[in-house]
Amino acid sequence: NGGIWIELDGRPWLVADEVQVAGLSKLNGSLSLLGVPGQREGTDQLGSYITIDMTWGRSDSNATLMTTSVRSYLSDPSTLVFEQQFPQQLGPDKAAATLSARSIFPGFRRPSVATQDRDCFAYHGVFPSINACMLSTYQESHQGGAPLVVYDSSNSSLPMTVFSALNYPKAQHMASDANFFGAGVKATVELIPAGWSQLFILTGASGINDGFMTWGERMLTFTGKPKADLYRDQTHSTIGFWTDNGGYYHYATGDPKIGANYEEVLQKVKAYHDSIQIPFGHWQFDSWFYPKDGGVSPGGGGGAVTNWTALPSVFPHGMAYIQEKLNLPTVMHNRQWSVISDYIHNESFKWYKSAKAAVPEDPAAFFDWFFQQQPGWGLSMYEQDWMCTEYDEVLALQTNITLADLWLQGMAQGAASSGRTIQYCMPYPNDVLASSAHGAVTNARATGDYFHAKDQWAIGGTSLFYWAIQLLPFKDGFYSSTNKQVGGQTVGPETNPDREALMATLSCAMVGPMDGIYLLNRTRIMSTCRHDGVVLKPDKPVTTTDMCFTKANPTCYIYHTYSAVPGLGKIHYLFNNQHEPLTPDMVYLQGSTARHLIYNWYTQEVSWLTKTNNLTAGYEGHIYAVVTPVVSGWALVGEIGKYVTASALRFKSSSVDAISNSLSVSIAGVAGETVKVCAVAVSNDIGPLSCQSVEFNADATKSLTFE
Repeated sequence: NGGIWIELDGRPWLVADEVQVAGLSKLNGSLSLLGVPGQREGTDQLGSYITIDMTWGRSDSNATLMTTSVRSYLSDPSTLVFEQQFPQQLGPDKAAATLSARSIFPGFRRPSVATQDRDCFAYHGVFPSINACMLSTYQESHQGGAPLVVYDSSNSSLPMTVFSALNYPKAQHMASDANFFGAGVKATVELIPAGWSQLFILTGASGINDGFMTWGERMLTFTGKPKADLYRDQTHSTIGFWTDNGGYYHYATGDPKIGANYEEVLQKVKAYHDSIQIPFGHWQFDSWFYPKDGGVSPGGGGGAVTNWTALPSVFPHGMAYIQEKLNLPTVMHNRQWSVISDYIHNESFKWYKSAKAAVPEDPAAFFDWFFQQQPGWGLSMYEQDWMCTEYDEVLALQTNITLADLWLQGMAQGAASSGRTIQYCMPYPNDVLASSAHGAVTNARATGDYFHAKDQWAIGGTSLFYWAIQLLPFKDGFYSSTNKQVGGQTVGPETNPDREALMATLSCAMVGPMDGIYLLNRTRIMSTCRHDGVVLKPDKPVTTTDMCFTKANPTCYIYHTYSAVPGLGKIHYLFNNQHEPLTPDMVYLQGSTARHLIYNWYTQEVSWLTKTNNLTAGYEGHIYAVVTPVVSGWALVGEIGKYVTASALRFKSSSVDAISNSLSVSIAGVAGETVKVCAVAVSNDIGPLSCQSVEFNADATKSLTFE
């Protein structure tokens, strides 16, 4: 009858028995399956599949309104793909206005009894974040509610599925009512063209982190987006100086004695950085540099951009001049396009215009031209902010089935063709899903604005989503010191600067201090990076540990990541803002028989990893620990002056000589730095922390031996 029963490793999991189109419903009998489901074979980017096809029409007619199919893959039983196809054009549909989608397939049945209910969570809002739910209570949000994760917290292996759009994520929307939840073409679309095909994917796995990566790998296989490069270019690799909302230089230049405008002030700020030897490798200019059609609120919102170039009052000699003085690649902010912009009045491009914003009718042509208009700027990364405002203000982005995806595609292609990358800022979940198809989109803001959002340092839950599709979760800039930042936009003080710097480092994205002149904390900033400013990153962005999900607490603040050191294995990093005892499952060692040590980063205490480990919090109140394996009597702690003590950028190889009872490590360094490395000799007892230093007069790789 067109219903689909889904099992996960033999367990009943989901039932998809609702289909809707043209205001008709399978459940209420107004939509019927026409004929018998058919079976065929095919191939797509994910591989060879067998598909079951179903045709749907009015119960009183044989006319086809929609065909649906479900694909199962011969070499990948962890994946199902659902398709909606529309053989004929469908116009406005008032009957579908009560839902967020005007077509539904698959439509999953809500559990009828509590014993069949399951845990779930999905991503919602601007700077997408996790909302916990049950299948009985799940509800979508505007441009959100996906990816949707269904899991069993009562099972220690955490069986789970992830459901989302596979193509055209801005054209679709999640939807639900009291009986079902599912997805289809978004309800705001006025016209579904004949031949339109919308795809959705469901992947299954065990473990939340592993399961997300399973889903993400399938998404990227389908779209062709490459894996992320944590050190893609200088901007992605280095600490940078940021002027974002919440920072000192956001619509503020400080003491007028230092300078009369940004052009004068920023040169002196750069000289200050150089004088205290902080090797910033890039800068960020926020929305203060370009003209807008209205004022700007304390939160940064307000007028739309009229011309993306420097205001004479900001940089009197222009963008190329300030770039010549700073001589560093720059991240540059943009916002929604004004309806009175110079690009509308003085260029040949046609635009869709609403009351407060506009979007080009041909985004590919516009952005291809646009990204050629910044000679000499040093523009390396284009920060597209206020994505939610652009979408919500421009009606055509909502009513035209292709325009929103083409807007993001054109932007990405234009940036890529000019050798730039893109950061998404204030995206909806569906915008983030769209980034899975665009290699130029390398990172996105994972939290609200600094000092303006609650717990804006807490990136772990959002990072699960972003990293699965190879998007780096940028934490936003921060103050590196506890100084009051008098004269800046935000005075503060920051009371937890170590947590800010630590989260920025563990994000694997950019690290962006925003302090005013003479107010930076150099020691803290240099704890994030090498002597040359290249950030010492873990192997992957920090994410919420699976242990939280075994307690049905997907928003907990216990985060994990690691560095894999050749010859020794994984060295784990655990951040704990909840003061819970460290347990092996927090670092995925609950089944391990190997011995491990815990190094408390703040107290420098070393202890055995046991069933329950009570650690002393640092001076800001959070716990940060390194969990390292004992291999043939040695445990490498690494570079204890850095947040990431065993970064792959630093440690190239290691070996243990059982005869001489020694540990050798190969260390990469750059000219001018001294690297201090520590290890512990272990027998039945834990030996003292043993540390050695090696100096680098030139970029090189050197060996250290502990005996």
